[in-house]
Amino acid sequence: MLNLKLSDAKRPLVAETRRKTGRDVVLDGIMHQIELVKNPAYTVERSRYIKGETGSSRQTIARPPKPWFWSAADGTKLVQVKYGHSAVVEIEPAKPTIVAGKTEKDLIGVLEQVASAVKAGSLDSQIDMAKAKAKRNRGGKSE
Repeated sequence: MLNLKLSDAKRPLVAETRRKTGRDVVLDGIMHQIELVKNPAYTVERSRYIKGETGSSRQTIARPPKPWFWSAADGTKLVQVKYGHSAVVEIEPAKPTIVAGKTEKDLIGVLEQVASAVKAGSLDSQIDMAKAKAKRNRGGKSE
């Protein structure tokens, strides 16, 4: 017999290898928000499928990301970190909003600080809860 090392490992499905982790989804969102703060004309390219007479076709559109930040009455910048487009990642339970400061530089600093915490894995449980909430919001469809 051949002198080969054998294994029972199976090849992963293409859909599994393309799927982003929760960390990646939040980090992508944070990077888009940082770019949006730096450049208000920043856009993200997205694919849309349009149904037509000949069937559905894929179209690429460029839209600005929806801002996660806003200004309070006193001028203080506030931000909520989101998983995807709607589910808020609560950094602490029942406290979803972060007070960022008065300037855009403060806001960018807070977003970068959150990004480093996400990369370190210290917000994984909060991201998982937001991911579950997002799944419920879209009707429990599979990923």
